[in-house]
Amino acid sequence: MNEKSLDRFAVESLSGIDSDKDTWIYTYGSAKLQQARSFDYECDEQYLKERLQAEYPGFKINHASAVKKLDCPPIYAIQESLKWNNAYIAQHSSKGEVIVIDYYLGKYQIIKKTYKLWYLSCLNSYASDAAFNSMLLCIFISFMLCIILWR
Repeated sequence: MNEKSLDRFAVESLSGIDSDKDTWIYTYGSAKLQQARSFDYECDEQYLKERLQAEYPGFKINHASAVKKLDCPPIYAIQESLKWNNAYIAQHSSKGEVIVIDYYLGKYQIIKKTYKLWYLSCLNSYASDAAFNSMLLCIFISFMLCIILWR
């Protein structure tokens, strides 16, 4: 047993310990979390933070009121939500469209902001804006080609 490992038998003998939580902490948790838990601290916030980051990177606990599923979300958001089981798209009051997973660890709602890809913004803009942006892009590319070819 090295100096960073914890005496698992001593920890298991403590009363009131959630075995699933402890199993995760001692298998995947940080050294700080393992040490604090071995001294019988609950460590609920740190455990939740570390486990959420390990299992669902980029997600946060939704501490605001529960969000409801959108009736017809954008396709880019749906495609992003397909990475996770039981995920859906909802409208959040301050974050806009979010990916939502209910009942994380049996009681939490977790959310992740969806991000519209930059090239999709041109599809939803007015035709004149798209034409103008295309013209600017052509000018820029022409300028860069002139510089490269001039050398």
